[in-house]
Amino acid sequence: MLTDAYNNERYTERIEDSNPDKTNKERMKDMKRRSFLTAAAAGAGVFAMGSSKGALAQVPEGQPFAKLPLKISCSYGWLKDCLPENSSPVDIFNLAAQWGFPAVEHLGAGEDRQNYDDFVKATNETGVKWSCIMGAGRITQGEMLDLSQHDRLEKQCAEAIEQAKGLGCKCIVGLTGETSSKWTIRYDKAAQNVITFLRRVKGMLEENNIMMVLETLNQLRDHQNFWLTTTDQAQLIIQAVDSPNIKQLYDIYHQQITEGNLIPNLRDNISGIGHIHIGDNPGRKQPGTGEINYPNVFKAVAETGYDGYLAVECGYTDGPENAIKDLLKCFDGWA
Repeated sequence: MLTDAYNNERYTERIEDSNPDKTNKERMKDMKRRSFLTAAAAGAGVFAMGSSKGALAQVPEGQPFAKLPLKISCSYGWLKDCLPENSSPVDIFNLAAQWGFPAVEHLGAGEDRQNYDDFVKATNETGVKWSCIMGAGRITQGEMLDLSQHDRLEKQCAEAIEQAKGLGCKCIVGLTGETSSKWTIRYDKAAQNVITFLRRVKGMLEENNIMMVLETLNQLRDHQNFWLTTTDQAQLIIQAVDSPNIKQLYDIYHQQITEGNLIPNLRDNISGIGHIHIGDNPGRKQPGTGEINYPNVFKAVAETGYDGYLAVECGYTDGPENAIKDLLKCFDGWA
């Protein structure tokens, strides 16, 4: 489990479906008991942060992620799990600022009515942004594929736009959804229905300066019946809709499983990519725990001039603070 911070219904189902390591739930509860100390460690030039074992992990001074040529958005869950359980969103965003993260990723933030006002306060007080929230569609329902669902989905999109504007967020996720053995549709008809919906909402996206990013998910491991899976498929739809406010959410974990060829696909399609998710494979944990050469991938993305966010959307192995350090190691020699 990535984190129980993602308590939004549409987002929770996608995390539960996609994360193979269910036993992490118990470990996550233990990790939430850690404390964060804001005073600098004497003579060490670092900030002290409590770990699950009671030892002090070191958070470097100088906001290291702020020095990078790429905009890395940290997982809200990772940051939350570095702090005491009753920490506020402002505390969590202050920690993000200590690391130099320009943004935080919590796809369920817009629909979290209980904490929404605190989320707005967190970004206003710290200057740290929300990189992306949920927009329209669910993983397990093929709503974009079904014309009869477009009225309801358009309303959902309009609500997400207002939620994003309140948070100062410029990006929302669009999910085409799944087909199933009980409901199937020809590929060409499904594609036309998706294009029809996107053309229907592109005006409101453009008027409000909000981008919708269509996420491609893998069928081979996590989402057997999900419709939108490949980069070519997403880019053809985006070209047909012809709006600067509709692009692809390129999830590196999912695309490594589906098609590999990460660097050429990113380079060739970067103009049609509006948001990138980070996670290694296998295991969907932090970079450095799997087969993906993240230092090379990050360098390739930077060389394209991409100016969107690369957001952490994965679990971690040895505590969230160590996962952040592993992520930072991918940029050794950059700053």
